[in-house]
Amino acid sequence: MQRLAVFLMIPALVLLSTAMGAAQDADWGGIHSIKGVYAVTGFSTCNATGPGILEGDYTFNGNGTGSAQGVVRSLSPNASPPPAAFGTYMNFTVTFEYDVTKDGRITFLYPAGGNTVVNPEGTKSITWNKGPSHGVISPDGKTITITCGPPVSLAVQASSGAGVPIPGTPANCVTSAVGIRLNGGDVDE
Repeated sequence: MQRLAVFLMIPALVLLSTAMGAAQDADWGGIHSIKGVYAVTGFSTCNATGPGILEGDYTFNGNGTGSAQGVVRSLSPNASPPPAAFGTYMNFTVTFEYDVTKDGRITFLYPAGGNTVVNPEGTKSITWNKGPSHGVISPDGKTITITCGPPVSLAVQASSGAGVPIPGTPANCVTSAVGIRLNGGDVDE
């Protein structure tokens, strides 16, 4: 019985050491290690109509700059301001700078303009001053997690239209999302 246990442990140890070696050999090498478009979905409270499901595309240019655009669908029909102010979803756009460490951790920096959410008709908008601030890229570059970690304190930078929060309005934000690289985006060697 002991021989069988030893015999079964050897393949398990080989698999474990191979996986650990691959993770150590990833050596991301800074901002040029992620490039392409990632389809992202997750949860966000960075939404004027309450918590919602975030869906969008994050584009990484491979030079430390990128952008994101998509939609947040509200989960709270009784939110304040009421969904009538934005409908049941909002479009978002943001540009950012990013840096990637050699172990695949990514940090996002947002310009003073922040993130902008707009109702579907384009008649109302809110610009927040921050967004998710970091994440992790898988060693093969095909998957990314994006999060702000602990709640981020936001403030409205600009707004337009009736029934939207005025500049200076505070909010707490939590975002957690996962993205998968779409075809056409390659991780630089």
